[in-house]
Amino acid sequence: MLLVVHPKKKPCNGELTSNELAHNARVSSGRVLVENFFGRVCLLCRIMHSTFKWSESSFDSFARACFALPNFHTDINPLRVDDGRFYRSVTGQYASMAEQKRSGLASIQRRYRRRRTHAWLLT
Repeated sequence: MLLVVHPKKKPCNGELTSNELAHNARVSSGRVLVENFFGRVCLLCRIMHSTFKWSESSFDSFARACFALPNFHTDINPLRVDDGRFYRSVTGQYASMAEQKRSGLASIQRRYRRRRTHAWLLT
């Protein structure tokens, strides 16, 4: 069974009631959680972000594993920033890891270009 919840639209020539505005706020908050969760799935499991090219029979196993990791990750780091300091430290650690990877790749590329240019000058 699939349940879909939509926000209430403002009627023509009218305003939403306070209950309807509160309902829309809850729907919006829920959507943010879902978007954050799928963002984590894509962040932690790159295989779910790209086109799956292996056999269909193995997709279910990969999908389960790719959703199990973010579920565990969400237990440790809630999707909402209730525990701000810990959440920021973990996301900061992830950002620094990504920056180290980027700077390492840039360093390798610079070294390659320098050696290539130097070799060309020697010939």
